[in-house]
Amino acid sequence: MAKMTVDGMDAQITGIENLETSMRRTGIRRIVEAGAKVAAQEMADNIQKYHHIGKTGDMFRSVGGAEYKETFEGGSMNVYPLGNDPRGVSNALKAFVINYGRGGNPTRRGTQNKTGDKFITGNFRKSEERAAAAMREEASAVLREATGQGG
Repeated sequence: MAKMTVDGMDAQITGIENLETSMRRTGIRRIVEAGAKVAAQEMADNIQKYHHIGKTGDMFRSVGGAEYKETFEGGSMNVYPLGNDPRGVSNALKAFVINYGRGGNPTRRGTQNKTGDKFITGNFRKSEERAAAAMREEASAVLREATGQGG
């Protein structure tokens, strides 16, 4: 699946690093989850915009953040269509095939070459900007709460 990395949070992270360990961990998790929530909404909007809802709407409804992973540098959360549809097909696999397409060349019988429409990877810049803005906003809120300046 696609990976999005957000840079430009150095000032906020420096302030958070000065907090107590427990506050830092919960604060970083809140920041990552805020960005993931915005990225998930952006992906769901793209699924709707590109008309990839399908008959059941399973892939559309399943978009969300996977399990939060904590690292020494902070944390991460992948955002993609989770789970399987009623037939047991992975929603992430369906999104991958729709995004990248399948097959490099038309077949001998002249069937249509299924090339992807890049509904996920073609919108990274906009998604990244919105997620970064949400993360900055949440980082400011965490700092205000930690320093006792109100919330």
